[in-house]
Amino acid sequence: MRIALVDPVATTPSLSPRAFIAPTVAPLADSQSVRRTNLVELGRTFSEMGHPTTVVLGDVYLAGRRWDLSSNLAVVPVRTALRVPFHPGLVPFTPSLEHHPSLQDADIIQTGEFHQPSTYYGCRLARRRGVPIVVWQETFGPMRFPGSLYQGAFERTAGKLVLAEVRRYIPRTTKATAYLRALRVAEDRIAPWIPTGIDTEAFAPRKSSYSPQDFGWPGDSTVLLLVSRLNRGKGVNLALHVLRAVVRDSPRARLLVAGSGTELDALRRLSADLGVLDHVRFLGQVSREVLPPLYNFADIVLSTSRNDLLPFTLIEAGACGRPCVAFDVGAVGDIVKNGETGYVLEPPDIDSVARKVRILADDPDERARLGGAARDRIAMTFDLRRVARGFLEVYRGVGA
Repeated sequence: MRIALVDPVATTPSLSPRAFIAPTVAPLADSQSVRRTNLVELGRTFSEMGHPTTVVLGDVYLAGRRWDLSSNLAVVPVRTALRVPFHPGLVPFTPSLEHHPSLQDADIIQTGEFHQPSTYYGCRLARRRGVPIVVWQETFGPMRFPGSLYQGAFERTAGKLVLAEVRRYIPRTTKATAYLRALRVAEDRIAPWIPTGIDTEAFAPRKSSYSPQDFGWPGDSTVLLLVSRLNRGKGVNLALHVLRAVVRDSPRARLLVAGSGTELDALRRLSADLGVLDHVRFLGQVSREVLPPLYNFADIVLSTSRNDLLPFTLIEAGACGRPCVAFDVGAVGDIVKNGETGYVLEPPDIDSVARKVRILADDPDERARLGGAARDRIAMTFDLRRVARGFLEVYRGVGA
């Protein structure tokens, strides 16, 4: 089976008000960066299972370059038009997709999101060639104004073809099922939930190479970890407030923050104002190789974002056997099971998060119980090969 995976949005852009006037995105710099893109990792898994796979990403992310990563796996660019005023990471308008040469021999085409223009053009290609197309739907609610105007216009025009042509809609989050029904997708076209997968061999419990002394901390420190872009809305400032509340009763608590962004200086000032500057270290952007040792070094992983959809950090942390304490936003509940693999709390309740962190900081047995359950859940639900097998079952069911 020859598989085509299409998503012009290779990575979530970091937006600023200027981005809508002069949009820019950082292209993937090398083959390793391309390989580690989530959709490419899924394509690699398909290719290793014997299915030639083409992954189509927006040309702005690939700098217009094609990458042949193996004899069975190619990553190719598609031209994104109308870049001004539309940010190509938000509305990737891709009319050239309909005649893309790399898709002409595909036995199955998969796109992402009902409302993406690439889904519409993928449907036009699928209808012309008579091949099945499926949609992997992540979002589960309408956009806020003015995005809702775009979605309404799409549904009244291009959405009619999408509803008619797509053979299966695969929920990427459990909440997406109800949203697909609200879009009037027929029940028999909604497949079971298939989440994002990760490499559970790369992210696995093992002894870390880090120690508290590496960060200038006492050896008996209890280490919290937050992996996030340092932008407004990501709630890193809330994590600092949590840290202050925790250290009042658990002075051994320390916080590592991995990620870069525009708020770094403001967060450092806030750390000083809160009196926790000595208890926190900002690591900047870290490489993929560094993440598994960091997760395994941490005792507890935090996610205090007030605006997130499917935070990969919680999947990766769970795969490493780490209990997570997170705000209940987006699809966090798909990843962390409250009281079973960690704690999920209503934002922005800092005191509740601090209480749960203190419980875990003072109880290594509870950390081990939740972390072990987290590892089991991620391995059973989010392992890449399991996810790939789920997709292949759907593909065969639509005649691919």
